[in-house]
Amino acid sequence: MNVRIRLYDPILFVLALIASGIGLLFIFDAGYARSLSESRGWIPPEFRAQLIWLPIALLASFGCACLRPATWKLVAKAAWIVNLLLLFLVKIRGQELNGAKRWIGIGKFGIEPSEFAKVAVILYLAAVFADRQSWPKRIPKRKDAVQALETVWWPKFRRMIPAFLVLFAVVLIEMQPDLGTAAVIAATAFAMFVPGGVSSKSLLAVVGIAMIGSWLLVLKEPYRLERITHHTQRWSRENVDDTGYQTAQSELAQADGGVIGVGIGGGRVKHLLPATTTDFIMATIGEETGLWGALLILGALGGLVWRLLYLARKATDRFSMLVLYGVGAWLGIQTCVNVMMANAFLPAIGIPLPFISSGGSSLVALWIAMGLCQATQMPARKPVEEGEKVATRSNRWWNRRTHLSGA
Repeated sequence: MNVRIRLYDPILFVLALIASGIGLLFIFDAGYARSLSESRGWIPPEFRAQLIWLPIALLASFGCACLRPATWKLVAKAAWIVNLLLLFLVKIRGQELNGAKRWIGIGKFGIEPSEFAKVAVILYLAAVFADRQSWPKRIPKRKDAVQALETVWWPKFRRMIPAFLVLFAVVLIEMQPDLGTAAVIAATAFAMFVPGGVSSKSLLAVVGIAMIGSWLLVLKEPYRLERITHHTQRWSRENVDDTGYQTAQSELAQADGGVIGVGIGGGRVKHLLPATTTDFIMATIGEETGLWGALLILGALGGLVWRLLYLARKATDRFSMLVLYGVGAWLGIQTCVNVMMANAFLPAIGIPLPFISSGGSSLVALWIAMGLCQATQMPARKPVEEGEKVATRSNRWWNRRTHLSGA
């Protein structure tokens, strides 16, 4: 059996592969010092894990690219329900690490369903909005309450069910606790509401609810409020070695890097921060390669986002447009938040840099998203007449028979 791997948009693939390659380089660079200090060898475990996960991610991406958008549209809701079940399973039977319960698996092998939720929410909302009709601007007033319930309020409630399901997923992820990932999913969903045709009034209502909900979630955990209130005073004597330590050290490292950096391997911050290969990998990049290295990273990721939005504008069907737009919004939001956190513009909230930070589930989810975007570029099938269908089936049967007989 001959398997043909086709890249419908090579630019998208090359940019993602470049970003993944750069990620491998800096995962090794940012992790080897801590690995040596902990007597785990000169090859960081995060680097070895990323090397194992990358081919798995590429295979998953190519597999996703083989299915047509219509197929993905059919399975989108089922995929979202499965992801919700996995998030619920994490709450019940998840593996706990450093006070967080985010993984499910056996032994050392585990996956993080919240990372796959980023892809699933895009696929689900794209399927929902693709066939949704716009709400009529003028609805006749119903004097009968029962009639109003059937014709107005019940249809409105049904249209809000996807938003409730997204909110349910956000709450499950926040309870792990992982407020950063929950915020990225909520922001990506909101970004898809705009091309999805949600009315201006509903968008304003969502913004209001999100602001109130965010504040309540911050108040829920005392350390979250402490990080925010102490962030502006992170360089004070009482905070610089406590709540403001990570962002202060990251900010200092990038300032030391200047324009050209201190050189690969010569950085200081990777010896100090606990999350050098994940959330704060940009600190090592900025310190060792300077402004030019940081701009290279942002150029690759920014090029990915630009290409996705460009393809979204050219999409021939609504579902494909929404998928491309959603993935572009996700990558753009997560990149901006991670870079602003590394630059100390935002407090530390635990969000990895796409394709660059270590993390198997994150890498596989990102490449699955790339496969979905490749699938949206698949050429449309040409209509076939009934007689041509019979002839095609006959030709396939004849070719199969002659091939098996050695003719």
